[in-house]
Amino acid sequence: LPVKMNCATSPSGVNNGSGSSTDFALARRSNNGNEPIHTTWCGIDVVLTDNCHPSESKKSGHNDELTPPKHEAAHSEKFTRRESWRRTNSSLGDDYGWLRKLDLRSDTPSINEIRDWSFDVLKFEETALIGVFIEMLEYYDFFEKFQLDKKTLERYCQEVMDRHQKDCYYQKLDIQREGVVEERKADVLCEYHNWYHAVSCSHVSFLFLTLGGADAFLSPLERFCIIMGALIHDLHHPGTNNDFEVKRSTPLAKRYGNDAVLERHAINMGLNMCQENPDLDWLNSFDQDDREYVKHFLSESVLATDPARHADIVNEALSFVENGLKDYQTNSNPDVSESDYEPSSSMTHFNSDDPTHRLFLGKLILHSADISNPLHVSFEVASDWAIRVITEFSRQAEKEKQLQLPVTTFMDGLDSQVKIAKVQIGFFRFMVKPLYHTIGILFSNLAVLEEWGEKNCVRYQMIIDEQDKKQHDSNTGEP
Repeated sequence: LPVKMNCATSPSGVNNGSGSSTDFALARRSNNGNEPIHTTWCGIDVVLTDNCHPSESKKSGHNDELTPPKHEAAHSEKFTRRESWRRTNSSLGDDYGWLRKLDLRSDTPSINEIRDWSFDVLKFEETALIGVFIEMLEYYDFFEKFQLDKKTLERYCQEVMDRHQKDCYYQKLDIQREGVVEERKADVLCEYHNWYHAVSCSHVSFLFLTLGGADAFLSPLERFCIIMGALIHDLHHPGTNNDFEVKRSTPLAKRYGNDAVLERHAINMGLNMCQENPDLDWLNSFDQDDREYVKHFLSESVLATDPARHADIVNEALSFVENGLKDYQTNSNPDVSESDYEPSSSMTHFNSDDPTHRLFLGKLILHSADISNPLHVSFEVASDWAIRVITEFSRQAEKEKQLQLPVTTFMDGLDSQVKIAKVQIGFFRFMVKPLYHTIGILFSNLAVLEEWGEKNCVRYQMIIDEQDKKQHDSNTGEP
């Protein structure tokens, strides 16, 4: 069925596959607001109406600034539900069956379901994931330990959800507040960098702490910072990367000196929400010293999710492995070689009394969780995330062409299943695997993650081989 949308909900200056900003602009100019217009946008049959004032929508071109949504008073005791229906295809035009068609759950899963690597945030309605975050905090008894108000955290999560750009793979753009349906004016829609990615990152961080055993080296306050920092690390993300901001010399890029632009934007927005609205101020539960420590530890951990810092994170993690080997040789067996070195779960690579060790753990966990999707135990889940991020890549490449900017090479031309599978294998081999191989040494309980990533690469290689065989048979005329 067609979806009724106001013209103001279309992104300006963005070509979204089957429908473009030009289509919307022409439709709006040809419509006097009396008759609905039927068209297609991002593979969705939509009915456009033009009952908004022209000044409410963007004029044209690109946004130079990421403008946070106007502050709305937090609503009370129940979650504000965003209705969600899964789309039927991606804005690439073909999702190759990688995008799953799911009936979304609205219940809050148990902590036992959450504390499992098979847990899949994409199976849930957005609002249900607020409950997932609360469950993770309750697992560590943070509400009692820090005298946190649960309603305040719920309202904060609601606001964090609303300030993430809407998932493109949902059709309905309405928000229901206390029984009144309001239209969501979405200038940017994100397939990957959205609320689902935020909760996924927080969830994987939680598993690093619990199942991985990293919590043994961290204080309760630092564990809280990691779970919270992961939730806000991509807040208000535009679906394009830091380099895109820098190449356009946006106000954000200038404000943050071209360094970790979007990460700093997310940190400032996430912390300022507490300052601007007492109903959202969970920071107020801490005394002055703890409050400053939370801001510092959370900010430094979130900054580590900047891809530009990947090499530094890997190298520092390797130094902990090297130091672990030296300690092992000194204290246990001085004749052991590096090739014979087998770390056990009883080995200690980190000193919980050293604040620099604990801060590095915060950075390591958030950065690792941020790029963990290729390692999901289910290939169906991993490939669902893959088609999402590829769609964002393709859209950024298209924007760069439109704006006559240097085009990001690895984001361009991803128009076949083989090319996308090769990108996924390359990303795992050159970024994910070196990091997670090291993590498997530091935390033996996490070594299985690298194995799951290898298995997913085997599946991607099968896709490549199958397509190559079809091409070969077509060229040779073989059946």
